[in-house]
Amino acid sequence: MELDILKRLTLINRPLKMPQPVDGRKSLAVNRDGRKWKIRKVKELKGMVWHQELGWGSVEAVARYHTSKTSHLCKGGAESIAYSFAIRRNGQIVLCNDLKKATWSQGYKGRKGDENAEFLSVMFEGMFHGVHVTDSSAGEPNDKQIIAALTLWQVAKELWGWEENDLYGHYHMGKPACPGDTLQKVIDSIRVNYTEEKPTTYNFSLVKDRQQALIDLGFLKGNADGIWGPMSKGALIKCQSKLGLVADGVWGPKTASAINKSLQT
Repeated sequence: MELDILKRLTLINRPLKMPQPVDGRKSLAVNRDGRKWKIRKVKELKGMVWHQELGWGSVEAVARYHTSKTSHLCKGGAESIAYSFAIRRNGQIVLCNDLKKATWSQGYKGRKGDENAEFLSVMFEGMFHGVHVTDSSAGEPNDKQIIAALTLWQVAKELWGWEENDLYGHYHMGKPACPGDTLQKVIDSIRVNYTEEKPTTYNFSLVKDRQQALIDLGFLKGNADGIWGPMSKGALIKCQSKLGLVADGVWGPKTASAINKSLQT
């Protein structure tokens, strides 16, 4: 998978006259005695998360720090740099780790699941303006970095079959400053284009399904509890009346068809 990504990036970058991607897995610093990454299932990755370095060092410098005994990641240092990919300020994409390694990039306790095992992480060299970033040296990602990131996202999106809303920023996972205001705008603009395909037909065989349909259409408040009582029947009568049906509170074929059509508009 790693080599396939690098190959695809190379083909795309040539006409764009962008720096060719490099495999940094053998050149970046590692800590043989450091805490090892967990292993994840690459085919089950759910998306990508963008990060900023929050500094003005190089990819190599970040790798040396993460693997050092003074690393904030863990006592004694981590196995390697805590990202799957990095993007240099000249726009070059660096493969930092085997994709099966679940690096501690996201580290968010506010969601279910293991976000480090579920997402690819991409670090941008630099310190960018954003929430809580007060350093006077803070700047912005440059055009080459943004082009490189979008290219990497497109390649990964196609390989894994991801949707637009599978691209995240670290701000989605508990760190508002990361990856900064500019990259957040890029991410948000991509995610806003996501449109979930609605089913051509809805299944109303269960009471909960019927209640949820009425909730989605705004006729019923609360949760679908599976109990068809006066409130549910009253909501159905209001819905039937709005749709020009006989308002008898009976869920028949004509009612199901009309509600199904309304849910798709």
